[in-house]
Amino acid sequence: MLKLTLLKRELFLRFDAMSKVLIHIGYIKSGSTYLQRWFEKHPAMFYKFKAITGFYNSHDFSWYAESTEPIHECFVISSEHLSVWKSDSDIVGMRNGLKKYDIKAYQEKLRDTLFDIYPTAKILIVTRGYTSLFQSFYSQYLAIGGTYDFENLLKSMWDNFPDLFDYSRVIGLYREKFGNDNVIVLPYELLRADPHSFTAIIEKKMGIKNTFQFTSEKINASLDRKLLHAYRRFSNVVYRAVKPLPYKMQRLLYGFYIIQLHRHNIDFLLKSLARMLDKEEGMQGMDGVLEALKGKAEILRNEELYQPYLKEYLL
Repeated sequence: MLKLTLLKRELFLRFDAMSKVLIHIGYIKSGSTYLQRWFEKHPAMFYKFKAITGFYNSHDFSWYAESTEPIHECFVISSEHLSVWKSDSDIVGMRNGLKKYDIKAYQEKLRDTLFDIYPTAKILIVTRGYTSLFQSFYSQYLAIGGTYDFENLLKSMWDNFPDLFDYSRVIGLYREKFGNDNVIVLPYELLRADPHSFTAIIEKKMGIKNTFQFTSEKINASLDRKLLHAYRRFSNVVYRAVKPLPYKMQRLLYGFYIIQLHRHNIDFLLKSLARMLDKEEGMQGMDGVLEALKGKAEILRNEELYQPYLKEYLL
């Protein structure tokens, strides 16, 4: 009993210091899923999906203290919702975009809340260059049953994009509160090129002595343009077929369709359709997106790790 009490005391003291908390501000299509799997498997890190520093509720602290395992070197929070509130999607055709709201106020309040609770935490921000970001985003959107073409998808989400991907502003916000040394800014392009070097930087910044090399297949890989076109065309057929039905039935049937896409149960059908249509999916409106984002990553211009990738950030 005394041993358990001492373990609990050490655990709470560790959290009171907050020196070993890592908060990952996840940007969409910037390796968040890969990193979350790495956090979860890393023997020195404590992380669970959708948990706060690995704990779902107050009882988890007691269960953790009862364990014979040593206290972890790092406790992790990781979520893409820390960069943007995605809201609930209309599953039928994935036709509604990000909820329109004051994203600047959202980002500032999140920053202030995190600082008030974890003032000595380290912040991890992984950015992705604009030239590849939207192609990958659109690919994933279609892969999970989206029905808009790129131009109409932009119209449904455009109110949020310029502020959401203003890297200079967001990085500046966190450096202002947490301090430059406590904000780790890394390019997704390095993760893609050399995952071990990328994760080693995080380990070094967190003071983790024993490195952990995580090998995983590429997650949420982008599809080629012909297959993307087949996905959109087929999803629109399904969308039009369920649209006359009551809404609950629409959600049920379209949700079942999305599950089949996720499980790759109709890959053969979609690949056959792609060969038959022999047409690539367009990205109309991409030039306007890039023009609006020029200068939004200026804070990265002199960062050493970003030098090979400046063009991807329009620098």
